[in-house]
Amino acid sequence: METGNVDVVISRITANECNAAAEELARCLDTALPVTEELLPARELLAAFLNDLNNECLARWGSQGQRRQPSGSCEPRS
Repeated sequence: METGNVDVVISRITANECNAAAEELARCLDTALPVTEELLPARELLAAFLNDLNNECLARWGSQGQRRQPSGSCEPRS
C-alpha cells in the first residue's frame, strides 16, 4: 500500500499534533457518520485508517511522544 502522502504530512508534524489530529478524526468519525448499513463500509475504512495512523505515530514517536531514531535511541522532536 502506498502511504507517501501520509508519510509527508507526518514527517512535518510533531507527535502531539499527530495524536491530536487522530483524536479529532476519531471524534469526527463518531459524529459525522451515523451507524447505518449503507455507511458501514465507510466507517470501517476510516476506522482502519485511524488505527494505522495511530500505529504509525507509535512507530515514529513511541508511546511517550518521542521520535524514534534509526540508531535505536529516542530524542524528543522539537
